[in-house]
Amino acid sequence: MTETLEAIVDKRLAQLNDAEQSFDKDNKILGPKIQRAPTFLRQNDKCAKYFSPKIISFGPIHHGSQSLKQGERYKLLWTSKFVAENSEKINQDKDVAAKLLLKRLEDNMEELKTLFTEDAIEGYKDNDLVWILFVDGCSLLHFMENFDEHRPESLNLKFDQLMYMWRDMLLLENQLPRRLLEMLSHKNVEYFMSNYWDSGKTKLCGMTMISIQNSKPIHLLDYSRSLYLSTMKGFPTDKYSEMEDINIILNQQQHDADECNIQIDPISGWHTYKNIRDLKTAGIRVMPMADESDYDAWRWNNVSFTPKWFSGELRLPVFVFNDVTPYIFWNFIAYEMCPDVRYNYECCSFFSFMDSLIDTAEDVKELRLAGVFQNLLGTDEDLAKLFNELGDDLPTKMYCDQFYTCAVAYSKKYIFVKDQIEKHYRNKWRTWLAQVYNTHFHTPWAMIAFLAASLALLLTFIQTWFAIHPKN
Repeated sequence: MTETLEAIVDKRLAQLNDAEQSFDKDNKILGPKIQRAPTFLRQNDKCAKYFSPKIISFGPIHHGSQSLKQGERYKLLWTSKFVAENSEKINQDKDVAAKLLLKRLEDNMEELKTLFTEDAIEGYKDNDLVWILFVDGCSLLHFMENFDEHRPESLNLKFDQLMYMWRDMLLLENQLPRRLLEMLSHKNVEYFMSNYWDSGKTKLCGMTMISIQNSKPIHLLDYSRSLYLSTMKGFPTDKYSEMEDINIILNQQQHDADECNIQIDPISGWHTYKNIRDLKTAGIRVMPMADESDYDAWRWNNVSFTPKWFSGELRLPVFVFNDVTPYIFWNFIAYEMCPDVRYNYECCSFFSFMDSLIDTAEDVKELRLAGVFQNLLGTDEDLAKLFNELGDDLPTKMYCDQFYTCAVAYSKKYIFVKDQIEKHYRNKWRTWLAQVYNTHFHTPWAMIAFLAASLALLLTFIQTWFAIHPKN
């Protein structure tokens, strides 16, 4: 029977209502769900490999993968040890303690399922999902509590296994919700996360973790991301309504900048410098933000530019790059691009800013010699390639240049710094003096050669003078 036009219209209108109700339901969930990396990134061959675990899985997304069987054996071992420790604390038999934890998850299964996207748990029966979350949650807590890079045997691992698993636990698709970990442990979840990072801090950045931006991170990746970020005083991140044309946008920029005692020049959004080498030619020195023992030296929003008479100082946060770094950076990007994440692209905006300074291995070399980068990843070309690939198609790319939006947390900060650099770079007198200095005074030998040439020229002038005007 053919549907009437009215029935077809009613069905399509019902789709609109269903979509609105679905979004309203999702917005009632506190915090992002456990989910896959956005399809947009999964389809990118350059970064897709950084989202799948290599040794061990946590959660339902990669559970049962044939390549992760070794990790399953270790999870069962760690779960057994975790339950044994828990049984001693509650003065119960080990099996009784395990059943109590399983019962707790069973009673809260409906709540736990809301913490995952539908496609993440699709095909799993509740009983199977309870067991997966029980084993993965207990084993993750045991790993984090006992992680020690100096004693991998405490987890029955070799060092290489330990570090590969450490890396796998930071992947977006390998996360377990905080609520699950709270149900399984009597300790504060931050205790486990802090030990995991404090013990492995040198693997990614070398910094001592002392505080986090989020008081209650929703999972381990969220906690890790928070360690690099801090609240930017004077740089609001609240959203505002869309502007109709460029003049309104520029007026809004200036209004917001005035509130922060910052002047954004509306005509200097066109940046004529291209990379670190261009800045060096103009007399701009790149320096680390502070001594690397200072925690603020590692904060990604710690970027500043100080103009001087014929030079300038661009200060950047310090980095240690190694084989783990690409995994962490790509998963930060994927996390911020998830549709239910309410952050304002703090990591994405920083990567956009750094991509604007790095083109080739020569730029990385300058940053390495300046003490900003420590490159354990490979060649300088490898590191330059990483930043260039991170910079491709970032949602924040246009907002680290000319246009400011409160939806991107640090766009105002970075635009202001780049605006200061551009003003210095366009000053021809400063650039000329810097070129003279770099040509003739950048090394002791160049200075000696310049002074010798100047002295020779002076002596030649004196000799010529006396030849033309001999004494009587």
